[in-house]
Amino acid sequence: MYEDANRAIWTAYRRSRSRRASQGHFPALIQAIDQLLFELEELNLTGVDRVPGRLRERSSRVLAFVPVEDPEEIRIRHRVVPMMDTLFRAQELVFRAKDPDRPSEHDDEERSA
Repeated sequence: MYEDANRAIWTAYRRSRSRRASQGHFPALIQAIDQLLFELEELNLTGVDRVPGRLRERSSRVLAFVPVEDPEEIRIRHRVVPMMDTLFRAQELVFRAKDPDRPSEHDDEERSA
């Protein structure tokens, strides 16, 4: 009986520690996505249509950390505006992972319809 309670306490502790550790990288991930978005917006404002290879590579490294069930949902794009859309979607996924009760973009669309 005591062993079961002790095991349950330690299991809950490990889960809590793991959850805190995984949420600890979210601010850095959000900041990395913001930085990519800023650079892509600068390209967009100057009329550049294609994402340079260095930004595609950086985006790929950053997107690898986004918690997503279907990786195709946030795949690398070669055009600036679609890549920005992908990064906005990735940012939404990170925010939802950080706060599962956060309303999704789709919830807002349903309310306004």
